[in-house]
Amino acid sequence: MNFRNRIFKIKISSIITPQLVEKVADSLDKWTIYKPECIALIINSLGGSLIQTQNLAILIKKYSQTNKIPIYCFGEDIVIKSALGLLTIGDKAYVNPYAIVGNMGYAQPFFDLRKLASNWHINQKHIATNENMKLLNPLTELSEKNKEWVEQQMKNQEAELINMIEINRKLDKSTFDDRVKEVYHNGIVQPNVLLKHGIIDGYIGFDTMIQGKKVRKLM
Repeated sequence: MNFRNRIFKIKISSIITPQLVEKVADSLDKWTIYKPECIALIINSLGGSLIQTQNLAILIKKYSQTNKIPIYCFGEDIVIKSALGLLTIGDKAYVNPYAIVGNMGYAQPFFDLRKLASNWHINQKHIATNENMKLLNPLTELSEKNKEWVEQQMKNQEAELINMIEINRKLDKSTFDDRVKEVYHNGIVQPNVLLKHGIIDGYIGFDTMIQGKKVRKLM
């Protein structure tokens, strides 16, 4: 049997979590007997933890480099936030022309429970070693300092995700401001905008690419 005439298929169709990363790692370890022709990474995800997305990217890229095989990434219906970063880790990146893509920003909900606590006569004490440990306490008023801290954390994550895409795709730095305006800070965008800026390579689907080759589904 020709083990090279085979494609490893990894499908990400949920939120990216530590459990998902562990599951992919176990799957790759399980099939070390095969030497596939390539890895097909299929993505249909709302994203998730940026750190876990980076861990997943490192895991898949390491397997690719060890076995000297390419990675082809395919976006299906939804590829937003950190999932878009994952889409860019391969040698080629494609999406469904009707996919929902983009939405690079981050949001942090805050629930003010002060009135609820008062109505139920809940008295709370917050003991901490320093003032910074009292951030985001839902039983106290959200201070301007807390707002600034949360906003900065989200901006840092957004910048790191953008940098991940820029490095993976080896994009031209001279046109970075255009991408910020048209992609990174533009919410949900049309896939043709990603193509215009070199973030994807086209609209080829996974089924078109395999052309009768054997597929080993890992996930």
